[in-house]
Amino acid sequence: MFKVGETVRYGRTGTVGKIVTFSEEMGETFAELDSTGMYYRIDQLTAIKEEKRREEKTRDSTRDFKEEQEKIRDMQENAWRNTDQSCEGGG
Repeated sequence: MFKVGETVRYGRTGTVGKIVTFSEEMGETFAELDSTGMYYRIDQLTAIKEEKRREEKTRDSTRDFKEEQEKIRDMQENAWRNTDQSCEGGG
């Protein structure tokens, strides 16, 4: 059983956070995570060590930054490819 303050991961999305509180609804127990403010079924959570959480957070933000930069670069390249390079105003 989990307790308040324990660091857990929600396996479906990889969300990691500390348990803030518990809630019961329709016979299911949910835990609120500090990282999202959302509730997750406790049978879907896995306990992890705090050190692992820090590593995951750093790695994920670095990966997210690189992916975002790549998306922006692709959008910029595609914007030029989809023009006929004329200077018409269209008004």
